[in-house]
Amino acid sequence: MFETYFNIKLLMTAILFTAAVLVFTHLPQGTIPSPLQKDGVDTLQHVLAYGVITFLFLISLRASTTMLSALLLFLAVSIIGTFDELTQLFVNRTASVADLAADIVGILSALFFSTVRRRLVCD
Repeated sequence: MFETYFNIKLLMTAILFTAAVLVFTHLPQGTIPSPLQKDGVDTLQHVLAYGVITFLFLISLRASTTMLSALLLFLAVSIIGTFDELTQLFVNRTASVADLAADIVGILSALFFSTVRRRLVCD
């Protein structure tokens, strides 16, 4: 049934990348090189990670993205980002609303660029 809606290889890539992001965001703070912990760098990492997650799920869809599928994807990846931030508290990492906001910027950016690309290609 999933094969009807998703390219399974691309879906597995999206799931594995998401899992990798979740693993890396739960590593102890002391194992992360200090240059990667600076505010601007950290924010960029969140935007890029969640943008790539969203992009990978988008390209795994067999049908073109509809408003409903984009909304569902936004909600699903936002829930993953929220889960990511909240569970960091259990491994002595810092969770923040700013990090979640950066995740959402990444999600929305991927959806926006996907929509623009689709409109440019189809027009």
